[in-house]
Amino acid sequence: MKKAVVLLLIVLCMLGTLSAAGKTETNLDSWPTEPVTVICPWAVGGVADVVNRKAATYGVEVLGQPILATNELGAGGNVALTNYLKNQPNSYNLIFGGEGAFSIAPNVDGADAIQFTYADYEPIINLYSSIFVLTSDAKLNIKDLDALKAYAQGKKLKVAVNGVAGSEAFLAKALAKDLGITLELVSYNGANLALDAASKGETAFAISHQSQARGSVEAGILNPVVVFDEKGVNNEVFKNVKGVGEYGYTAYFRNRCFILARKGTDQKVVDKVRNAYLTILEKSEMREFYKSMMIEVDPMDKAAIDGHIASVAAIVKANI
Repeated sequence: MKKAVVLLLIVLCMLGTLSAAGKTETNLDSWPTEPVTVICPWAVGGVADVVNRKAATYGVEVLGQPILATNELGAGGNVALTNYLKNQPNSYNLIFGGEGAFSIAPNVDGADAIQFTYADYEPIINLYSSIFVLTSDAKLNIKDLDALKAYAQGKKLKVAVNGVAGSEAFLAKALAKDLGITLELVSYNGANLALDAASKGETAFAISHQSQARGSVEAGILNPVVVFDEKGVNNEVFKNVKGVGEYGYTAYFRNRCFILARKGTDQKVVDKVRNAYLTILEKSEMREFYKSMMIEVDPMDKAAIDGHIASVAAIVKANI
């Protein structure tokens, strides 16, 4: 009798396990059944934040549920990325990440304080590619690297950046090393805030996205000095601004911003999110919005994002 009872309990447990597995599969098939939150770990008004909010307006259309765009600031994005690890796979919370957190921060001073790794996340899709620009106080009349190097002799230049271990900070340090000059980095919780600081005269220099510097350049408050790319840019705002690659320097890369889920998230969820954002990025209104922001549509997949992280890490290690 006891053996029969034990056998019955085992069978019931097995049926319960199968039922639970079936329920999980059904939930994933219908995911999402509630709003999806996408966390931007950088400042309100920055490029990533604005892109997040613009893309979120298509949430119901592409996912059947609202996309809620939100921000969580601190330590150049590291606070939000650390807190995000409280989420389980298949969560309704997603987060933005970039090469600053995964390629740069782990390879510079202070890396011991980082409580996450790239392996903790599941990359889904990259949303854009952007070229950073170094700008200077227009009163200094510095418009290229030769003028910057001449001005910097015997001085310590204050440069506003987004976080002390982010992309902008590394690019500033690498350029200073190449030029043989001395910098003092002033950290802010967003490239837009760093740019505002330079525009207000709190620092003489800043590194930001082109769109963030646009207004100050057009107003004659700041001058573009160089862009961090292989070749220069020439558009209605940034006219014939050379790239660091044209000076023979190798410490440059384009800024990427990708959506991440918790590691272990089911492929069905990953595919749904990726396909939703691919649809968003194809919309003509979104394309025009990107053009106005001076950024490029760049829907890299996991393999390409992995490659970007590895490539930037190699650049960092070669230039520290």
